[in-house]
Amino acid sequence: MRNICRLLILIFFFTPVCLQAQQFFRIRADVSVKTKLSSGDQSLTMGKIYYDRNEKKIIYDLTFPEKNILVTADTITYRIVDNQIIQRSFSPSIVEFSVFHLALSSHLPEFGLKRTQYEISKVAKEGQMVITTWTPPDKLAEDLGNILISVVDRKLYAVVFLSPDGSVKSKQFFEDYIERDGLAFPGKIVEISYSPEGENYQIMSFKNLVVDELENNHMYSFSVDGLR
Repeated sequence: MRNICRLLILIFFFTPVCLQAQQFFRIRADVSVKTKLSSGDQSLTMGKIYYDRNEKKIIYDLTFPEKNILVTADTITYRIVDNQIIQRSFSPSIVEFSVFHLALSSHLPEFGLKRTQYEISKVAKEGQMVITTWTPPDKLAEDLGNILISVVDRKLYAVVFLSPDGSVKSKQFFEDYIERDGLAFPGKIVEISYSPEGENYQIMSFKNLVVDELENNHMYSFSVDGLR
């Protein structure tokens, strides 16, 4: 995960300015996150996710295994219990590259790479799957490897992050798409990351997706100002 976050930071800071009309602006859904680490540790988290692309805050209103709220804004993730901030942590995962922002801004099929300095170096077709290889600019080649994007029926199916030496760092699979008001959003995201200890799995599932709702404004714009 640290390698992925570092990669996204480098992509973000070398991203050219690109303005494009947007259609959707909000997503709310029930979410569950299952993790299984190479150490054998497992966990399950459940709650709701709120995201407004204008606010650029990812809010998890969690109810299991305990009630708390996670807010990711800018480069900080706040953990809040009973209206008190009990933890602040640096979170280099760029919000604009989250599945929520990319889906709402219609950039999910290419994983937002069209807005970066990555360039297409190869396109191949395997059955109904189109696999595109994205290559970083020469000035970042020592730090970043290629990214492989697989698309099926114009929907993102998989993203594979490679190291500069060509080895696989992590994989993400986007499955069970939900259609709401013309928006296609993955109902399940499976992430496999690799470490010297082995493979780590995370499965994020979404249900009861709501698009562009006009209620729950306090959650979409959740503010940590005034909280201790």
